Amino acid sequence: MSETDRILLAIEQQMLDADAAYDETFFDKHCTADFVAMGNYGVVDRAQVLQMYANGSGSRDRRNRIQDARVRLLGDGGALVTYTLNSITGAETSSWYASTAYRREDDEWRVAAIHQTPV
Repeated sequence: MSETDRILLAIEQQMLDADAAYDETFFDKHCTADFVAMGNYGVVDRAQVLQMYANGSGSRDRRNRIQDARVRLLGDGGALVTYTLNSITGAETSSWYASTAYRREDDEWRVAAIHQTPV
């Protein structure tokens, strides 16, 4: 695994932890200005995502875990991370196919788009 792979997977796990905690500060700091998210909730932009997390409440016992991750570099300034997301709350587990597109901005990797589809 390359250093870039490790960095992107660490950011991805931080994003999943922020999602479980409804921590909008992660998304404000790490998402591009034109960020978009797609899933069973529809297509939402950066402002909508930030508002959703600011208004929501986290789940103390929810854990999001990455399984079977793959990182593909897209030239010098882009990357795609794909994996199976397992979201565990208590005794319940739900699984999703997930992909996150990253773009390099100001020497940092930023989340440009995410897509999640239930398994």
